[in-house]
Amino acid sequence: MECDGSIVTYNIDNCCQTVNAKWLCLEDIYHKFHRPNFYDIGCTYIADIPDHRFIYTTSQVGNIFLLQLFVSSPQEGSINVTVSNSNEMTFDKKTSNVYLDKSMTNFQVLRVGEREASTGFVTTYSFNELDVECLKDKTLYIAITFKNSQRIDINSSTMDFGDLLNDPVGADFTIESLDGEKFPVHKLLLAGQSEVFKAMLKEETAESQNSYVKLVDVGKEDLQCILEFIYSGTVKDLESKNCYNLLMLADRFNLNGLKEITQHALCYQLTHDSALEILVLSDMYNANHLKMEALKFIKKYNCILDSTFFDEIKNVDLVRELCRFLAI
Repeated sequence: MECDGSIVTYNIDNCCQTVNAKWLCLEDIYHKFHRPNFYDIGCTYIADIPDHRFIYTTSQVGNIFLLQLFVSSPQEGSINVTVSNSNEMTFDKKTSNVYLDKSMTNFQVLRVGEREASTGFVTTYSFNELDVECLKDKTLYIAITFKNSQRIDINSSTMDFGDLLNDPVGADFTIESLDGEKFPVHKLLLAGQSEVFKAMLKEETAESQNSYVKLVDVGKEDLQCILEFIYSGTVKDLESKNCYNLLMLADRFNLNGLKEITQHALCYQLTHDSALEILVLSDMYNANHLKMEALKFIKKYNCILDSTFFDEIKNVDLVRELCRFLAI
């Protein structure tokens, strides 16, 4: 791709202006998928002043490769950024370039200090082993634009939000779990990441006026995971958590990023004993990627249908969908 000032890259000779940004350039992506870590993409600029810095992480859950995109800025406030939100790849046969340019989605991302980019989670992309093999010796470009962005100023300090969860300086709200564990938190962060929390924290609600809510059906470990995701954009050691509960809670609190990574973790937990239960769960909480993986697993090992759990499924539409899928 010709370097025309629209590509965000770590090449210091390419000073991409924020208003001109069209592509994030991820070089040597194949090897980075096999070396999980944080990787720098580069900055957009206003004149010669750095504006937005993009960073991504690579990780692997079973045979699924994840790429999580983050953004940071030295400015205060939040911004709307439009990014491709699909892992459908377009290959340029004349070059070694691969593009993610489908399903452009607008994200409102909290702008935070440049010291920790992971506090500005944007979205997650998932790839299977074949996808990653196809990226060998390729450069990946992710479509992006700020042209319709609207700056929203907020009174946010440039702090490490992960640290804020462990040392809640300035906390203005308390969430209590089912088992009595209390978590001092920050209304701004909760409202910025979840429309459900945003509605709960409106001035006229009892929760907002009391600066307190008890989630009577959420245990402390699950609540810890929810808050960890809100504050840092990820959950450490996700595979060891109760992903069934986290998928349900991600759907309940409209935490799409948590819902995505939980689906991928549950894909790795598909077994003869769990596949039908995971299928029911995915259907109940609109986890389409997980549902498709469960359907494919059951079709591959159709002896699963001999289990007593199959006879206990009450959702007629789901059973009909399963039968149709098996008949394909």
